[in-house]
Amino acid sequence: MPNKIKPKITNAMLEIGTEEIPARFIPEMLKNIKELMEKELVELKLTYASLSTYGTPRRLVLYIENLAPRQNDEKVEAKGPPKEFAFDQLGNPTKAALGFANKVGVDVSMLTTREVDGREYVFVEYAKKGTTTDRILKEIFPKIITALYLPISMRWGEEEFKFIRPIHWMVAAFAGKVIKFELAGVKSGDLVKGHRFISGNTFKKVPVSALKDIKAYQAYLRKLGVILDQGERRSRIVSGVKKIIESTVLKPIIDKKLLEEVTYLVEFPDFLVGAFQTAFLKVPNEVLITSMKKNQKYFPVVDERGHLTNKFVVVTNCKVGSNLKTLREGNERVISARLSDARYFFEEDQKVPLASRVKDLEKIAFYKGLGNLFEKKDRLIELAKFIGKTFNLDEHTVKRAQRVAELCKADLTTQMVFEFTDLQGIMGREYAILSGEEKSIAQGIAEHYLPRFSGDILPHSSEGTIIALADKFDSLTGCFSLGLKPSGSHDPFGMRRQAHGIVKIILEKKLDLSLEEMVEKIYKQYSKIHKDLKKSKQEIKSEDEVIRNVSRFLADRLKNILKEEGIRHDLAEAALYEFNDILAARKKAHALQHHANAPWFKGVVESADRIKRLAANAKRENVLEHDFIEDAEKKMYEAYLKVNWEVGEKIKKGEFEAALQELSKFTPVVEKFFVDILVMHEDERIKTNRLALLKTLEKMYFEFADFSKIVIS
Repeated sequence: MPNKIKPKITNAMLEIGTEEIPARFIPEMLKNIKELMEKELVELKLTYASLSTYGTPRRLVLYIENLAPRQNDEKVEAKGPPKEFAFDQLGNPTKAALGFANKVGVDVSMLTTREVDGREYVFVEYAKKGTTTDRILKEIFPKIITALYLPISMRWGEEEFKFIRPIHWMVAAFAGKVIKFELAGVKSGDLVKGHRFISGNTFKKVPVSALKDIKAYQAYLRKLGVILDQGERRSRIVSGVKKIIESTVLKPIIDKKLLEEVTYLVEFPDFLVGAFQTAFLKVPNEVLITSMKKNQKYFPVVDERGHLTNKFVVVTNCKVGSNLKTLREGNERVISARLSDARYFFEEDQKVPLASRVKDLEKIAFYKGLGNLFEKKDRLIELAKFIGKTFNLDEHTVKRAQRVAELCKADLTTQMVFEFTDLQGIMGREYAILSGEEKSIAQGIAEHYLPRFSGDILPHSSEGTIIALADKFDSLTGCFSLGLKPSGSHDPFGMRRQAHGIVKIILEKKLDLSLEEMVEKIYKQYSKIHKDLKKSKQEIKSEDEVIRNVSRFLADRLKNILKEEGIRHDLAEAALYEFNDILAARKKAHALQHHANAPWFKGVVESADRIKRLAANAKRENVLEHDFIEDAEKKMYEAYLKVNWEVGEKIKKGEFEAALQELSKFTPVVEKFFVDILVMHEDERIKTNRLALLKTLEKMYFEFADFSKIVIS
């Protein structure tokens, strides 16, 4: 029997070998290099099966499976010089025609002419040969490395080239053959370094079989002490951290953020358990946990009741083996020093009561141009009163919220928060309790930063909720008044996080709040700061513009949430019309979604849309009943007065589904009106009054939503 021909392997690979890249940057760089390569392959019309990326502290790897060996040939048309320059009077080709034909690689006899914009030009259609993939990769591999987004960059040696860390090697291959290029003084090839400690940190030649296939490459790197796949490293860390505790009563705290960071800190994870002196357990748990996680990247350990113990798990970037005693003692020595510092900060901070620290907020700037935190504190105290009145809260709750506002930023003056910024609010709670403040006030101080990130818990107490909203609204209003706003992935002031927090709190707590009134109140509180800024020629946005921009910004956050909740895009857009109340807008969107397939829904949308289009011609809004001459217009106005009252009452009560159903009762009246009445009457007085009537009806419909945004299939 004849031998089967093995299909040719056409996988491509690129590894960029560097000095240790900071772990926090690696995931984004892997995402970026993948996107860049995908874009290039699409533009170059090169097909492939899949594209994957892998990363460790010392290498970024791009792997393309089943990449086409060359581009397909394609027919292309090229435009040449004008006909009068390409041929002489006898029709013979000139040097211009011969040069053009030679340039595109065809015989001059293949040239044709065609008129373009009143002038004839030479054209030719020819088959363009596809370029081989190895030649293409030689160009795009260095192009992609150069184009990579670098959160930080550096130069090394005498090179002008910048990268996140110095490049020491590059492995580049296609179908098992090396792709040769040079970048930053480094030549690509088949030499790679393994683990810095396990493999001796010397260059090794990659076998051809490993250059052809990612699994073979991973197996080869494993021999050199490197687990290339970050998913495998992550799983190994989780199982390893759990296993090494070897206890049914102890359990490691595996924080997702820390796990992700540690995954990119090591190439070959191994584990050991350490312990610190139990005396340190007198320091608040959050301080100990933060110190272990932030400074040392340790996984803390709790007992069966969830109480923190003095044990911790270390993930090492080397095999522990016979070095266990040395490694354990070294890590215990380091954490002991760290916790000693934390204990010192904790003890020193207590020497000054929290309330006595408030005056020092004058020394801490808010955002540049927006005054200091003492001024912000004053605004929050006023806002607590305003929000309390808005939500009809009792006097005692408002007083406690104002005390939270007074103290909530005071812990920013402490040594502990200066060292561990993640503990802001948390240390405020601890120091408030130690200073004798009420528990509800201490809790409100901790909660006012919530939610800190997407998916985080929300404030539980009324006091925490009030100041969380006040703080976030104050920050957004201040930033927008200076024209600050996030762009792309750049959000230095955390405005998206603040807006997301506002929307989540309002929705979860079911709070009715006028955005316009809130922003207007805060904008006026900034008046003195704005006045001083104007003296220094700083541009300040108008109150109306700030209200508009804050509302739009919050609407965008709400839109994302509505999408997650399954609300159709067009219905969400309709509900966000004249956006001023987050909770009401969400209820409207859900009401529209709930009734979108009802038999009467189409009539409501079409009636509202037709009314809006005609009402655009209205010269006035007030309706004159004595100018009605037909029964249909009189009856529609009478029906409007009744339905408008019903709709308005239900909207006030937040009964949006009922309001929508009330609007549906008006559809037959509208339909009869348009059958019986010619709106654009030849008598200007009658026409003007009918258009004013439609303008009035438009207001009724659009108080609920912008029905013109809704798509009816």
